[in-house]
Amino acid sequence: MVIKSRGVVAAMAGVVAVAAASAATATAAQTARPAGAAASCGTSIDPSTRIPSARRHTGPTLRIGGATVAVRYGNAKQGAPYYAWAAVSGAGRGDTVALEWDVDYGSWADLGVCSATVHTDGAQNTRAVKYVHGKGWHLEAQACGRHAGHRACTAYWP
Repeated sequence: MVIKSRGVVAAMAGVVAVAAASAATATAAQTARPAGAAASCGTSIDPSTRIPSARRHTGPTLRIGGATVAVRYGNAKQGAPYYAWAAVSGAGRGDTVALEWDVDYGSWADLGVCSATVHTDGAQNTRAVKYVHGKGWHLEAQACGRHAGHRACTAYWP
């Protein structure tokens, strides 16, 4: 298809240039990322067994009806790496909770989701992902829940 309008062709050329520049920025940002970052739930742990209860902390929370959704974080011992996970309580069977995370390298190129479904007792954790950070970049995570037909997400942590 040939478009015979100089304005449309110029506009399309501008879109192509912006897309190419964005792809180049994303590629450069990805090459600077650490080996520990992954675009999935990645290397994760079960926070219920790997992080002692006294070392678990609560970040941003929200209520969806009678359910509470929260970002949780903690480490196994002083000086050990921190992990982040999502938790829901007061939920019903079949409700879901997810930890949506991304790493800011200037392009938000790395992201992932760890999710879980409530089966019994109204409470559920997701797997926990390692908190990674460096000069000028860090992992950010939010907890999202679906309860009684409604979905909502907390503010990002940290």
